[in-house]
Amino acid sequence: MTEESHFNHLTKFKKPTFDNLQFRIGELARMTGVSTRQLRYWEKQGYVSASAREDEQESRLYGFPAYVKVTIIKQHLDDGEALHEAVDAANQQIENVGVIQHIMKTAFQGLETYEGQHVVNLGFFDAAETQLLYVSLDDTGKAVYRLVDAKKAKPQTAAQS
Repeated sequence: MTEESHFNHLTKFKKPTFDNLQFRIGELARMTGVSTRQLRYWEKQGYVSASAREDEQESRLYGFPAYVKVTIIKQHLDDGEALHEAVDAANQQIENVGVIQHIMKTAFQGLETYEGQHVVNLGFFDAAETQLLYVSLDDTGKAVYRLVDAKKAKPQTAAQS
């Protein structure tokens, strides 16, 4: 893949959606290693929720968020934590991920090519909007941050590369 086609590929990246993923209780149990009995108990306690059904079926359906939460709870239980502690830890972890996602959605200004490197533009670094914050990866995969004078920054598009 050429640098230009790689850049075009990344700029056209589409975020997958998990909204339509639904699992029956038995499927969720097999996927997570948590028994159906335990899942029913967790639901009764309000730790996880089945999706609301619009049809006349009574069987439980769980969405992707429930899968994630059950998986996290199970990991904490496997580490020896009590159920209440595992649920609290899962709730905290899910909340933290939500904060990170919100920050990244807000900060992400685009993928650009700058000085021959692919960089992620994280927007203005200062309130006066004189410096941009770019991040890229070095050869070892380590994040490298760079402050760039906004007046001098001339991000290259794929056509300019």
